[in-house]
Amino acid sequence: MRGGAIALCAFALLASGALATAARAQDLPTPDELAARSRLASGADRRPENERETWAIHLGGLDGTLRTVRRGSDVASVTVLGPFRTARGLDRGRRWHQNENGETILDRPEPSQTERTIAQSVIRVGRPLDAWEVVSTYASGHVLRTFYDARTYLVVRTERTIAGRTSHVEYDDFRTDARGCTRPWHYAGGDDRPGNDYDFRLLRVEETPEPSDAELAIPHDRRTLVEFPDGVDSVRLPARIVGDRIYVRLKVGGRGLDFLLDSGAGAMTIDEGVARELGLAAYGRSEQTVAGTFESRRVIAPEIGIGPLAMRDVVLRTAPFSSREGRGTRVVGLLGFDFFDALALRIDYGAGTVDAYRSGTLDAPAGVTPLDIRLNSGAPVARATVAEAEGDDFILDTGAAFSYVLFQRFARAHPDAVETLGDGRVREGSGVGGPMPYRAVATKRLALGDTTFENAAGVEALSPNALGFDNEDGLIGADILAAFTLYVDYAAGRVYLAPRR
Repeated sequence: MRGGAIALCAFALLASGALATAARAQDLPTPDELAARSRLASGADRRPENERETWAIHLGGLDGTLRTVRRGSDVASVTVLGPFRTARGLDRGRRWHQNENGETILDRPEPSQTERTIAQSVIRVGRPLDAWEVVSTYASGHVLRTFYDARTYLVVRTERTIAGRTSHVEYDDFRTDARGCTRPWHYAGGDDRPGNDYDFRLLRVEETPEPSDAELAIPHDRRTLVEFPDGVDSVRLPARIVGDRIYVRLKVGGRGLDFLLDSGAGAMTIDEGVARELGLAAYGRSEQTVAGTFESRRVIAPEIGIGPLAMRDVVLRTAPFSSREGRGTRVVGLLGFDFFDALALRIDYGAGTVDAYRSGTLDAPAGVTPLDIRLNSGAPVARATVAEAEGDDFILDTGAAFSYVLFQRFARAHPDAVETLGDGRVREGSGVGGPMPYRAVATKRLALGDTTFENAAGVEALSPNALGFDNEDGLIGADILAAFTLYVDYAAGRVYLAPRR
């Protein structure tokens, strides 16, 4: 695919005479020259050191505001959409965001996820506008198209293709302030899913005195999402483990409902039909892609009980669920990131028990193997080895009904790591939103922490956007994780592995 992307870029450059102006190739500006001219035209060097901005926005089917404060390269912003509040920022090089349930997450990308340019081309185009188009192709297979207005050299459009999907942003209504700094006061965009359009309009920008450190500091969690009984630091959850899958009984609106304990889910999710039956008000609309594409809304559950634990005013996303699992269990939701992040868990697959600990009180026993994890996408990502190939970006996924899944990024980079099992026939596994095509594979060696699994069977996902993204190597599923007693502590940035006998 990467070679094909490079070939397409080269073809576009060769065909520029038919598609663009008659400018000679030697007269074309380079990408660096265009970027320099754009920076000069925008007066970026004259931008104030300290600023505050207020935006009116439309996002996810909701109207709201975005307020941003900036001090040099440090920035913090708060977004309010209806009853939902999120925040994000950059504090002395540390990037963070806060989700709708008030939990703060540090974003820590690995070098393997840093985009590396492998090819660039420049052409003059007349559509969708008269502009210089720079096509940048990255080692990941992603493609970025940047359009510089042919007259002003300001960036007026970008298009990014990731995992087979293309998103775009258009900038207009440029205004120049007294300093000579020119910026867009309006931009709008979306992707190839019609429900994902958005619109941002700048209402006010002002130079301000230097913001305080407190305004730009990484915030603590906005609230305690999971409430323990007074004086109690650990409880046993109403959970069953069947076929290495963990089902937890929740009480929502007086009804007992089974959710899958799913560390691979970036948010808490509930079936759209069940949400309607419970009378949960739905807000906004967007289109999400996991195994398939589906419409999702936000809902707020006034109270959720999990044994003696309580959660109040919980934000969940809706998704279509239609599966019955383990002994007829009807799964109507995923107990995902928001729950895991609010406490610590001990999952004992051998005893079939799940214990929850108040955050900061879990003491992993001596002799267990610690795995450092990152939580950028809302799922714990750690290092694993398949055959001789190491990957830094494997999701530890208690909800995956496989031993392991390799995504296209890893499979193409390491074609000798696995061999096809059986007849190699393409099969379909069920996932949120639809089927996921895969083929059965095996590797002579799979290592997680200090434990090695010989001749491990798993699958290779054949969709370029398995689970909705392509910036991870794959996932380690329930059948591998069940070989351990797991101690999951997001606050400490670790999962501890205690091998079972």
